[in-house]
Amino acid sequence: MAGNSIMKFKLFIFIVACSAIALSYLYAPYVYRYYLTIYYQKILKEDEAVFIKKIEEAYTNKDFARVARYCEHGSILYPANKKIKKYTGLYLLSQDNVKGAFILIALDDIPDDTLTLEKIISILDVHRSYKEVIMVVHKKGARTPLLAFYYGKALFYKGNYSQSLMMLTQAYTKGIREADYFIAASYHQMKDYKNALVWYKKALHREPRNKEYVKAIATLYTQIGDYTKATHYIMRVQQ
Repeated sequence: MAGNSIMKFKLFIFIVACSAIALSYLYAPYVYRYYLTIYYQKILKEDEAVFIKKIEEAYTNKDFARVARYCEHGSILYPANKKIKKYTGLYLLSQDNVKGAFILIALDDIPDDTLTLEKIISILDVHRSYKEVIMVVHKKGARTPLLAFYYGKALFYKGNYSQSLMMLTQAYTKGIREADYFIAASYHQMKDYKNALVWYKKALHREPRNKEYVKAIATLYTQIGDYTKATHYIMRVQQ
């Protein structure tokens, strides 16, 4: 009899503990938000406008640890505030996180300054987000040789070879030498094998050990039926 009472008591304690854990998970965000509200609004006397100003100051001073903290707390306190979302995007961008670029694109609030714009485009390029590269450049323009290069590269991967060729050539003439390979590849896709070969060899001269360039030349020679030269470059890949 006593044993049954003990078992029932243990079961009751177990049920209470499980319920407490479940409720803590359920209400934890609300409790956390309540304490953040008390801390910022009652103790620090910072309303929403002051809160935003603090983020702006921290970002201007490149105090990114502070920006991260304010953005994290701001997303809980003021989840609909677009400026907090913008600075969250800018902070993530400063950390080379592609999510920052996507946040700014979703907000339709892409900064106009060239350095930030190039940062956004370069990160999107690294993650092969070519659709987004094209979207951003359509809105902001290919105002620098580097932007023209990334835009041309994105157009190439999206199959727009004639326009990619125009943008890549523009970038190359203004100093972006790595555009040579994609100029060659654009000519190659357009079946202009003569110009493709010229530009592939320029790229290979710039990077003699780049096997991707060597393979491209071998493929081109195979396509035009020059198997002797194709074999030469295939052997070069294997060295």
